[in-house]
Amino acid sequence: MQLPPGFKRLLKLAVRPRAVEQDVDDELRFHLEMRAEKLQREGLPPAEAHATAQREFGNLEHVRAECVRLGHERESEMKRSLFLDALVQDVRYALRTLRKAPAFSLVAVLTLALGIGATTALFSVVRGVLLKPLPFPTSERLVRLWQASPALDSPRTVLSHPDLEDWKARQKSFTDLGAWWHVQNMSGVDLSGLGDPELLQATYVTDGFFSTLGMAPQLGRPFLPEENLPGQDAVVVLSHGLWTRKFGADPTMIGRSLTLDGVPHTVVGIMPPSFTFPSEQMDVWVPLSNIPESGIPRTRFNRFLNVVGRLKPDVTLETARAELGGISRQLAEAYPDSNAQYPGITAIPLHEAITGDVRTGLLVVLGAVGLLLLIACANVANLQLARATLRERELAVRAALGAGPGRLVRQLLTESVVLAGLGGALGIALAVWGTEVLVGLSVHQLPRLRDVRVDGEVLAFAAGATLLTGLLFGLLPALRASSTRLEPVLKAGARGTVGSGGARLRGMLVVAEVAIAVVLATGAGLATRSLARMLAEDPGFRSEGAAVVSFSVPDSRRGQGRAYLAEVLERVRALPGIESAAMVKYLPLESTGEDMAFNRPGHPEDTSNPPHASVMHVSTGYFSTMGIPLLGGRAHEATDTQQTPIVAVVNQTFARRYFPGEDAVGRSVKVDTTDIGIIGVVGDVRQAGLAEPAPPLVYFHVQQFSRSATNLVLRGQGALLPMAIAARQAIWAIEPNQTISRITTLDEVVSEAVTRPRLLSVMLGLFAVLGLVLAAVGIYGVLAYTVSQRQRELGVRLALGAKPADVLRLVLKSGMGLAGTGIALGAAGALVLARVMGSILYGIAPHDPLTFGGVMALLLGVALLACLIPARRAMRVDPAVTLRGD
Repeated sequence: MQLPPGFKRLLKLAVRPRAVEQDVDDELRFHLEMRAEKLQREGLPPAEAHATAQREFGNLEHVRAECVRLGHERESEMKRSLFLDALVQDVRYALRTLRKAPAFSLVAVLTLALGIGATTALFSVVRGVLLKPLPFPTSERLVRLWQASPALDSPRTVLSHPDLEDWKARQKSFTDLGAWWHVQNMSGVDLSGLGDPELLQATYVTDGFFSTLGMAPQLGRPFLPEENLPGQDAVVVLSHGLWTRKFGADPTMIGRSLTLDGVPHTVVGIMPPSFTFPSEQMDVWVPLSNIPESGIPRTRFNRFLNVVGRLKPDVTLETARAELGGISRQLAEAYPDSNAQYPGITAIPLHEAITGDVRTGLLVVLGAVGLLLLIACANVANLQLARATLRERELAVRAALGAGPGRLVRQLLTESVVLAGLGGALGIALAVWGTEVLVGLSVHQLPRLRDVRVDGEVLAFAAGATLLTGLLFGLLPALRASSTRLEPVLKAGARGTVGSGGARLRGMLVVAEVAIAVVLATGAGLATRSLARMLAEDPGFRSEGAAVVSFSVPDSRRGQGRAYLAEVLERVRALPGIESAAMVKYLPLESTGEDMAFNRPGHPEDTSNPPHASVMHVSTGYFSTMGIPLLGGRAHEATDTQQTPIVAVVNQTFARRYFPGEDAVGRSVKVDTTDIGIIGVVGDVRQAGLAEPAPPLVYFHVQQFSRSATNLVLRGQGALLPMAIAARQAIWAIEPNQTISRITTLDEVVSEAVTRPRLLSVMLGLFAVLGLVLAAVGIYGVLAYTVSQRQRELGVRLALGAKPADVLRLVLKSGMGLAGTGIALGAAGALVLARVMGSILYGIAPHDPLTFGGVMALLLGVALLACLIPARRAMRVDPAVTLRGD
């Protein structure tokens, strides 16, 4: 309907305290009264005039409702317009204000950029590794499964093939179970016929592997069930990385043949780029049936399969655990010889299985970088407080001219958010670079690094952190400035001095900075001490001066593996400069090898829990080449062959545990029906890592128990790399198609064994150093400002007879008092952090007194240095100049 012209005034309602409804009612009443008066002047009685006016006006309630709606809309539009106009004005004023203080702005922006950039970079890593779902459909229903042996203190034992088949036949909790076998540098296949031979990283999978994970090839198809049966044509699925790197993403690869380990394989599928499971360096997947029974026997004693299951939609993890636990107990009763020690199971979400061993360390580092951001906020807040004190007269004048406390708070918070925005923009640029650095440092140490990137969600986190940072460091200074009393400030301004308020608040911020720095430094100190303890452990072998060449016996030589390895060893030992050479399947610090159960003739054994040991396969000369001491008996010799009785060398832990108080040399153990004589005892070697004690080890001669994969260890004169290259050339002279999986040194093996704790130590150390620097800057800034504010007081003290040393003590007492309080509070926080870090520390207690004492001494020293410069400046105050200026 057409509104009367007078109602257009409603569309221009200003923002005022009166309600829109009241304005509409007043307006309607005005128009009705004016019309009624006109009708009365024309001769109608008052009552009839009012009735006629209402009748002419129409539906009064409808008009009133429409006017109220339009009024509310107009009021909202005006409020938004006024808010945006005010915001634009505030931002412009903030930029002008910051431009007038370039030194302050530069220091604040750089400090915030450092904190926001470090936090964002580390969040991108934590999100990619810990928070982002696995790249599988409904990945939350994927579960990693193991057998468990309480008797062997082994909660996670891989499955044998028969046990897996029994699980699949009896379980009802999972839509499917899939399994795989993959060992880095050990389960590869040789690609030949396409130029130089190349070793590809391979995973051998069972039927159901791809379907359990919910992944289908990008091109082609997965394996058919019958292709995982012995005697079928060999097939292979390629990774997207291999397909693009080796074959230029040729779509015609499906159906083509590749020669792997000397056998033609038909390419049936190519996986999408996101699928690299179970290792990011994966090249191909092949059916488990490709491994012959002679290579990995499918017996219940031979446990080698990793298992993953997909829960049915209506089944919980607890229900699945109970069901599989019952199946494992049934198998333990049905097959006591092989399964009696494995009556339990372990089942955890696949995501937790992949990231569990790095979760605590990453969260500790993320907490550390969050603390660093808090220190940066405290530093900038202190700068803001000092600057607000200098601006007290300006703010007082604005308040005197009518600006309310809320308006002043909004203006100051706008300045803080603008400052944080500039720091956040620079911080995001630092985060992009920092993320690349962190990924480079974490290669092969953290899982799922392919998922680490600065994407939209990370940028949203950075934006949120920037806004929160601006509010954190801006709120207290804004509230402090808005509550300033006008009269004292204006009077102080008339005298040419500035009010001194906010000293207590600035001191509290410094205390918080020091406390957080203590927590950071303690975490870094504990991680560094733990790493040092780990590096101080004796690995049991001599790493310096030794090179390693790793390879597997090619398929063309599998029938003559013993002779081939012996020929390689003989040829390499004859090279110039080689002093000794030997072979071992599993290098120290990398693997505990294969598990073996045995009995000891003449000793009563628990048939449900027989003795166990880890098995190593070595050549002659291994112990001398590795520098492992021979403690008794003899080492393997060339005369120990297939035609002679089987013998073994054991380590010191084996001898002490299974033959206590006896000489193990000359004793024997029995595996099934085979007697194995013990011919020697050697020193302990840490096979699982520097943080793990040496397990009981049994060393067999490769000429009696041959294995296809091996590591050739070399010692000689001169540089290690040329020596390893010469050994590789000697191997190729024997077998031109031999692929070499890696060339390294034993020193690098030791270094790689501590890369994860070293990464944690480096990260925490870096953030701790930054925290110390920022805390020192904070102490210095507060004391320097305090000295400048108290210059008149100090001048009066000196004029009245105080000595410079007294002034020095006064300033030092103030600064060290703040530092001491912060250190005391930080020590309490550090105890909490230490308890969290307890599970990732080695060789030291979480409350290690040396670490805590050293951190406190360091912080006191840093605080003292930060106090000395302003204290010395206070000593040099000239009383005459100060009083003359006053």
